[in-house]
Amino acid sequence: MTQWGRFLLDEIEKSHVPDGSVALWSIGGAGVVLKTSETIVYIDPFLGGSSSPEWLRMVASPINPEDIRFIDAVISTHEHEDHCEEFTIRAVAERTNAVFIGPVSSADRFREFDVREERIVEMKPGDFYDIKDLRVRAYEANDPNAESALIYVLESYGIKILHSGDSLYTDVFHQLGRNGGVEVALLNLGRNPPGRRMYMNLCEVLESARDLKAEVLVPIHWDLWKHTYEDPRMLKTIAETWGLDIDIRILRLGDSLVYPLRTR
Repeated sequence: MTQWGRFLLDEIEKSHVPDGSVALWSIGGAGVVLKTSETIVYIDPFLGGSSSPEWLRMVASPINPEDIRFIDAVISTHEHEDHCEEFTIRAVAERTNAVFIGPVSSADRFREFDVREERIVEMKPGDFYDIKDLRVRAYEANDPNAESALIYVLESYGIKILHSGDSLYTDVFHQLGRNGGVEVALLNLGRNPPGRRMYMNLCEVLESARDLKAEVLVPIHWDLWKHTYEDPRMLKTIAETWGLDIDIRILRLGDSLVYPLRTR
C-alpha cells in the first residue's frame, strides 16, 4: 500500500523514452528506476516500511511493488534491507518475469526470498550482463559495512550511468574517469553518525564525481534515514567554491531526469 497510489508508477510505465536517451526516477534512498526505449530496471528498490526504530524512513514509499508489471530486472548493490528488501523482491518475483541481479550477498537474499535460481544473475567485479539495449557492468565497491557489494555502470546508446550503492570513495572512480568517465553519477550522500562510516560526505561526493569526470551528479540516499539525513543543496555551494564544472541535479522523491539533458 502506498499513499501515492499509482501516480508515479503510471508516469514511469507510460513515459516514452526515445532511442539515444535514458530516463531516471528517484524512488527514495538509493532507489532509482532507469528506463530506456526498450528496458526498465529498478536499482536498489526499497518499497517496504521500516523494520527497526533505529532505521526510520523519512520518505514515503511511492510505489506499491505488487502493482509493478513492466520491469526487466531488479539490480541490487548489496544485501542490506534498503537495497535488497524482502517485500519488494517477493512482490516482483511473484508477478513479473524480471531477473534479479546482484553480488553473492544479494543473490543469497534472493534465494531466501524464494526467487527461482534461473532468474538470479550473480555478479562479481568485471562481469557484465546485457538486457535488451542496456549493458550492466559490475565493479568492486568500497563498502566495509556489507558482506559483498558492487558498483554498477549501466550503458545504453553510449550513455554511461554509474550507481554507487553505499560505496565510499574508491580508486575505481579514478580509473573509470581515466577511461572516458561517465555521463551521470548517482552517488550516495549522508551525514554519518558519530564513530560510523556509512556514506560519503559532501566533499567526498564531489571528489568522486570529479574523478569520474561526470557531466551530471545526482546525490542519492540523503533523504531516506532520519539519523543520516544530509542537505544536498550544499553540494552546489562547495562545487562553486572548488570551481567544478558539474551539473548537480537534486531529485526529490518522484522527480525525474532525462539524459541527454534538455536544459543546462
